[in-house]
Amino acid sequence: MRRRTCKRLMMPSRSIRHTIGDSIAALGLAFLLFLSFLLLYGGTSAPDVLSGDPAEFQLASVLLGVPHPTTYPLATILGHLATRVLPFGAPAWRVTMVSSVCAALTVALFARLVYRIVGNRWMALIGALALGLAPGLWNAATIAEIYALLALLIVALALALLHMWEEAPTPALMRMAPVALIAGLGLTHHGLFVVTALPLFAAGVVAALWRERRRTAPRALVIAAGWMGLAFLTGLTPWLYPLAQFARFGPFDGMDYGLPRHYFWGAPRSWWEVVDLLTGGEVRRGIFHMPDAGSIVATLRMVGRRLWFEFGPIGVALGVAGSVTLLRRSVWLWRATAWVFFATLSYLLILDPAVGDAPVFTLPMLLPWALWIAVGADAVVRLAPSFRSHWRYPATIALLAALTLGWGATRYRVSAKQHLWLYREFATATLAILPPNAVVVTHWEQGTTLLYLRFVEGIRPDVWIDVVEPGDDPWLERAHRRYPDRSVYFVGQPESVVGMPVDLLVDEPYANVYRLQAPPKR
Repeated sequence: MRRRTCKRLMMPSRSIRHTIGDSIAALGLAFLLFLSFLLLYGGTSAPDVLSGDPAEFQLASVLLGVPHPTTYPLATILGHLATRVLPFGAPAWRVTMVSSVCAALTVALFARLVYRIVGNRWMALIGALALGLAPGLWNAATIAEIYALLALLIVALALALLHMWEEAPTPALMRMAPVALIAGLGLTHHGLFVVTALPLFAAGVVAALWRERRRTAPRALVIAAGWMGLAFLTGLTPWLYPLAQFARFGPFDGMDYGLPRHYFWGAPRSWWEVVDLLTGGEVRRGIFHMPDAGSIVATLRMVGRRLWFEFGPIGVALGVAGSVTLLRRSVWLWRATAWVFFATLSYLLILDPAVGDAPVFTLPMLLPWALWIAVGADAVVRLAPSFRSHWRYPATIALLAALTLGWGATRYRVSAKQHLWLYREFATATLAILPPNAVVVTHWEQGTTLLYLRFVEGIRPDVWIDVVEPGDDPWLERAHRRYPDRSVYFVGQPESVVGMPVDLLVDEPYANVYRLQAPPKR
């Protein structure tokens, strides 16, 4: 007997004409969601250069450089294409728009995913609104980061796997190549994709091959596996980008990120060091550890607070109800969604407590939770059969949608960044007060912004920006060792220059600017 598809598991039986009509409407809904959220994300995105990692991605994308491990080649290539294709806006903003487009596509594809599982476009709308207005995705959509693209790859893989598994006129073997291509691209992008999505890819492919073994000739299975392998290898091609850039500009001297010749994080001196960067390098190897009881409790509390912050009390309650409902309706679908959730949780548990941006890694958890919200909302509107024949059914849907929109509206103040000019203003003012041929020794947070202005916009090309943390190389010793005959300035917080002979020039909440006093003449 043929295995039922997940759509049949979740949907009530309906006429073919009704189903086709709903499918067309669901496609229209996905397109409308894409346009709406693209306008929302684009309108609330950061308008200019940022700081820290986002500023580095803006710098690397424009210069075709190689950012920090794991080098994120797909995001860098897309960012550079955006600077070439978009005819307006600052280069930094154009790179940020990649995140906006990826996040809007994520919401649209997620609506398609929910519709295929639940079979109701209104539930797809509620789930998509819950995800799209969640601060985790909204924030990722408004800065030049890699997390919106990560969410897009996970959702795209889930949708492709579902399409491969469903009964259709086209054999499942013919639908394996897109799944493998997405899996390869995700593998090159981020470790969270490897943890959350790659096991689902492997399980889905094995299950599909096992299902097809009795009705497909062995030769056809081998050919399909070969095409799938080729598609997977094609997905790995972004890894060629940092290798090609090292072949063009390397080897480097291990200092100053390869600047001014080229921006290449770590300034690798050998091919082995480049490969090491692709796999995480020292940066990634040092952030994982086995958790103790205290860190486990702290992480669980953080995740709980995060879910409440993202979805609010109604969303949390619907998510719990939806998880239980999905478990009853389709165990294997529940296992797939639960895997994404708990694999992300495991990733968070082994992160070192010193990793300050750990909450951003909760983003993959929002995907199954938003799906559970849609399933929970569907369960609510089915509580009474009369809902489908009286005003209570549309009223309940409207109420759930309004509550979702209302909670999302309260998140606007923490997600919107269209007025974020702080980093440019501070960096511009800092460069303006420096004398000719000065040196700025600064943290990563402020340094990447200064590097962007220096190397992308050509502001103060005579000034050298030295980005180093004082814990890695004490600033005073570094200044005396590397710049004995130049004017040296420090940009950071008061604790960064404790005990140093400096004069305070700029006192700002964001950061201070200090001038190193010249040593007394002998």
